Amino acid sequence: MENSNGAVAFLRRNIVFIVVIVGIVLLALSARILLGAFSGRAATPSPVPTLTPTPEPVVTITDIRAAAELITVEYQAVAEIQNERVPDDFRQYLGIREQILLLAYGDVKAGFDLSRVTEGDLWTDGARVQLHLPPPEVLSTSIDYEQTHAVYHRGTLFMDRDINWEGEIFQTAQDAIRQEALEAGILEDAVKSGQLYYENFLRSLGFTEVQVIVN
Repeated sequence: MENSNGAVAFLRRNIVFIVVIVGIVLLALSARILLGAFSGRAATPSPVPTLTPTPEPVVTITDIRAAAELITVEYQAVAEIQNERVPDDFRQYLGIREQILLLAYGDVKAGFDLSRVTEGDLWTDGARVQLHLPPPEVLSTSIDYEQTHAVYHRGTLFMDRDINWEGEIFQTAQDAIRQEALEAGILEDAVKSGQLYYENFLRSLGFTEVQVIVN
Protein backbone atom coordinates (compact mmCIF):
# COMPACT_ATOMS: atom_id res chain seq x y z
CA MET A 1 0.00 0.00 0.00
CA GLU A 2 2.79 2.37 0.84
CA ASN A 3 4.49 1.42 -2.41
CA SER A 4 1.36 2.32 -4.36
CA ASN A 5 1.06 5.71 -2.73
CA GLY A 6 4.69 6.44 -3.42
CA ALA A 7 4.32 5.49 -7.05
CA VAL A 8 1.31 7.80 -7.45
CA ALA A 9 3.16 10.69 -5.84
CA PHE A 10 6.16 10.09 -8.08
CA LEU A 11 3.94 9.99 -11.17
CA ARG A 12 2.24 13.25 -10.20
CA ARG A 13 5.56 15.01 -9.73
CA ASN A 14 6.76 13.74 -13.14
CA ILE A 15 3.55 14.84 -14.86
CA VAL A 16 3.91 18.35 -13.46
CA PHE A 17 7.52 18.44 -14.52
CA ILE A 18 6.63 17.24 -18.02
CA VAL A 19 3.88 19.83 -18.34
CA VAL A 20 6.27 22.58 -17.26
CA ILE A 21 8.89 21.38 -19.73
CA VAL A 22 6.34 21.22 -22.56
CA GLY A 23 5.10 24.72 -21.72
CA ILE A 24 8.61 26.10 -21.77
CA VAL A 25 9.25 24.48 -25.12
CA LEU A 26 6.02 25.88 -26.59
CA LEU A 27 6.80 29.36 -25.30
CA ALA A 28 10.26 29.18 -26.80
CA LEU A 29 8.88 28.07 -30.14
CA SER A 30 6.25 30.84 -30.11
CA ALA A 31 8.85 33.48 -29.27
CA ARG A 32 11.09 32.23 -32.05
CA ILE A 33 8.26 32.33 -34.58
CA LEU A 34 7.28 35.86 -33.55
CA LEU A 35 10.87 37.02 -33.63
CA GLY A 36 11.35 35.58 -37.10
CA ALA A 37 8.22 37.24 -38.40
CA PHE A 38 9.25 40.58 -36.90
CA SER A 39 12.77 40.24 -38.30
CA GLY A 40 11.34 39.48 -41.74
CA ARG A 41 9.18 42.55 -41.72
CA ALA A 42 12.00 44.73 -40.42
CA ALA A 43 14.38 43.48 -43.08
CA THR A 44 11.98 44.34 -45.92
CA PRO A 45 12.86 47.89 -47.10
CA SER A 46 10.05 50.40 -47.60
CA PRO A 47 9.46 51.30 -51.24
CA VAL A 48 11.09 54.59 -52.25
CA PRO A 49 8.71 56.88 -54.18
CA THR A 50 9.85 57.70 -57.69
CA LEU A 51 10.14 61.43 -58.27
CA THR A 52 9.05 62.55 -61.73
CA PRO A 53 11.11 65.55 -62.84
CA THR A 54 9.08 68.63 -63.82
CA PRO A 55 9.52 69.32 -67.54
CA GLU A 56 11.03 72.68 -68.45
CA PRO A 57 8.64 75.16 -70.09
CA VAL A 58 8.97 75.58 -73.85
CA VAL A 59 8.02 78.47 -76.14
CA THR A 60 8.77 79.08 -79.81
CA ILE A 61 8.74 82.05 -82.17
CA THR A 62 5.61 80.57 -83.75
CA ASP A 63 3.87 80.78 -80.38
CA ILE A 64 4.90 84.43 -80.07
CA ARG A 65 3.71 85.38 -83.55
CA ALA A 66 0.34 83.68 -83.07
CA ALA A 67 -0.76 86.47 -80.71
CA ALA A 68 -0.57 89.29 -83.27
CA GLU A 69 -4.29 90.08 -83.22
CA LEU A 70 -4.61 89.63 -79.46
CA ILE A 71 -2.25 92.48 -78.62
CA THR A 72 -3.65 95.01 -81.10
CA VAL A 73 -5.12 98.13 -79.49
CA GLU A 74 -7.81 100.20 -81.17
CA TYR A 75 -8.60 103.89 -80.84
CA GLN A 76 -11.73 105.63 -82.14
CA ALA A 77 -11.11 109.21 -83.19
CA VAL A 78 -12.98 112.11 -84.71
CA ALA A 79 -11.44 114.96 -86.71
CA GLU A 80 -12.78 118.23 -88.11
CA ILE A 81 -11.67 118.94 -91.67
CA GLN A 82 -12.05 122.24 -93.48
CA ASN A 83 -11.25 122.58 -97.14
CA GLU A 84 -11.87 124.93 -100.03
CA ARG A 85 -11.68 124.57 -103.79
CA VAL A 86 -11.05 127.59 -105.95
CA PRO A 87 -11.06 127.40 -109.78
CA ASP A 88 -7.78 128.22 -111.48
CA ASP A 89 -9.36 130.43 -114.15
CA PHE A 90 -11.18 133.78 -114.28
CA ARG A 91 -13.92 132.45 -112.00
CA GLN A 92 -11.68 132.87 -109.00
CA TYR A 93 -11.93 136.63 -109.49
CA LEU A 94 -15.70 136.38 -109.31
CA GLY A 95 -15.59 134.81 -105.85
CA ILE A 96 -16.68 131.41 -107.10
CA ARG A 97 -15.47 128.61 -104.84
CA GLU A 98 -16.58 125.44 -103.05
CA GLN A 99 -16.20 125.07 -99.29
CA ILE A 100 -16.74 122.15 -96.92
CA LEU A 101 -16.53 121.45 -93.21
CA LEU A 102 -16.32 117.69 -92.62
CA LEU A 103 -16.68 115.83 -89.35
CA ALA A 104 -14.77 112.60 -89.91
CA TYR A 105 -14.94 109.53 -87.66
CA GLY A 106 -12.46 106.68 -87.85
CA ASP A 107 -10.63 103.80 -86.21
CA VAL A 108 -6.89 103.49 -85.66
CA LYS A 109 -5.23 100.20 -84.81
CA ALA A 110 -1.74 99.91 -83.34
CA GLY A 111 0.39 96.95 -82.38
CA PHE A 112 3.53 95.05 -83.27
CA ASP A 113 4.73 93.65 -86.56
CA LEU A 114 5.58 90.23 -85.13
CA SER A 115 7.02 89.07 -88.44
CA ARG A 116 10.07 91.09 -87.39
CA VAL A 117 10.59 88.94 -84.28
CA THR A 118 13.48 86.51 -84.84
CA GLU A 119 15.02 83.65 -82.89
CA GLY A 120 17.52 86.07 -81.38
CA ASP A 121 14.68 88.04 -79.76
CA LEU A 122 13.60 85.06 -77.64
CA TRP A 123 15.89 83.68 -74.92
CA THR A 124 15.12 80.91 -72.43
CA ASP A 125 17.09 79.26 -69.65
CA GLY A 126 15.09 76.73 -67.67
CA ALA A 127 12.24 78.67 -66.07
CA ARG A 128 13.68 82.03 -67.16
CA VAL A 129 12.65 83.78 -70.39
CA GLN A 130 13.30 87.13 -72.05
CA LEU A 131 11.43 88.45 -75.08
CA HIS A 132 12.30 91.50 -77.19
CA LEU A 133 9.46 93.09 -79.16
CA PRO A 134 9.93 95.54 -82.04
CA PRO A 135 8.68 99.12 -81.61
CA PRO A 136 4.89 99.43 -81.82
CA GLU A 137 3.42 101.08 -84.89
CA VAL A 138 0.12 102.14 -86.39
CA LEU A 139 -1.14 99.14 -88.31
CA SER A 140 -4.19 100.66 -89.97
CA THR A 141 -6.35 103.78 -90.14
CA SER A 142 -9.87 103.64 -91.51
CA ILE A 143 -12.75 106.10 -91.88
CA ASP A 144 -16.24 105.25 -90.70
CA TYR A 145 -18.20 106.53 -93.69
CA GLU A 146 -21.53 105.91 -92.01
CA GLN A 147 -20.79 108.39 -89.21
CA THR A 148 -18.67 110.81 -91.21
CA HIS A 149 -20.73 113.72 -92.52
CA ALA A 150 -20.46 117.28 -93.77
CA VAL A 151 -21.34 119.87 -91.16
CA TYR A 152 -21.23 122.62 -93.76
CA HIS A 153 -21.00 122.47 -97.56
CA ARG A 154 -21.22 125.41 -99.91
CA GLY A 155 -21.28 124.45 -103.54
CA THR A 156 -21.95 126.30 -106.76
CA LEU A 157 -23.46 125.55 -110.12
CA PHE A 158 -20.47 127.13 -111.79
CA MET A 159 -18.12 124.35 -110.69
CA ASP A 160 -18.31 120.67 -111.62
CA ARG A 161 -17.78 117.89 -109.12
CA ASP A 162 -14.10 117.06 -108.61
CA ILE A 163 -13.47 113.44 -107.52
CA ASN A 164 -9.79 114.13 -106.87
CA TRP A 165 -10.64 116.99 -104.52
CA GLU A 166 -13.03 114.77 -102.57
CA GLY A 167 -10.34 112.11 -102.33
CA GLU A 168 -7.90 114.67 -100.94
CA ILE A 169 -10.45 115.63 -98.28
CA PHE A 170 -10.81 112.06 -97.07
CA GLN A 171 -7.04 111.52 -97.16
CA THR A 172 -6.64 114.63 -95.02
CA ALA A 173 -9.30 113.26 -92.66
CA GLN A 174 -7.51 109.93 -92.41
CA ASP A 175 -4.21 111.63 -91.61
CA ALA A 176 -5.89 113.81 -88.98
CA ILE A 177 -7.53 110.79 -87.33
CA ARG A 178 -4.18 108.98 -87.22
CA GLN A 179 -2.46 112.02 -85.72
CA GLU A 180 -5.14 112.38 -83.05
CA ALA A 181 -4.65 108.73 -82.03
CA LEU A 182 -0.89 109.25 -81.81
CA GLU A 183 -1.29 112.31 -79.63
CA ALA A 184 -3.72 110.40 -77.41
CA GLY A 185 -0.98 107.83 -76.72
CA ILE A 186 -2.06 104.85 -78.77
CA LEU A 187 1.53 103.62 -79.16
CA GLU A 188 2.13 103.81 -75.40
CA ASP A 189 -1.05 101.79 -74.88
CA ALA A 190 0.23 99.23 -77.38
CA VAL A 191 3.47 98.85 -75.37
CA LYS A 192 1.56 98.24 -72.15
CA SER A 193 -0.82 95.81 -73.84
CA GLY A 194 2.00 93.83 -75.45
CA GLN A 195 4.06 93.57 -72.27
CA LEU A 196 1.09 92.59 -70.11
CA TYR A 197 -0.15 89.98 -72.56
CA TYR A 198 3.21 88.28 -73.08
CA GLU A 199 4.11 88.33 -69.38
CA ASN A 200 0.87 86.50 -68.56
CA PHE A 201 1.23 84.20 -71.59
CA LEU A 202 4.78 83.14 -70.73
CA ARG A 203 3.94 82.59 -67.06
CA SER A 204 1.03 80.38 -68.12
CA LEU A 205 3.58 78.15 -69.89
CA GLY A 206 5.48 77.63 -66.64
CA PHE A 207 8.13 80.34 -66.76
CA THR A 208 8.70 81.98 -63.38
CA GLU A 209 11.17 84.74 -64.33
CA VAL A 210 9.72 86.70 -67.24
CA GLN A 211 11.01 89.86 -68.89
CA VAL A 212 9.37 91.49 -71.93
CA ILE A 213 11.33 94.37 -73.47
CA VAL A 214 10.06 96.69 -76.17
CA ASN A 215 12.92 97.95 -78.33
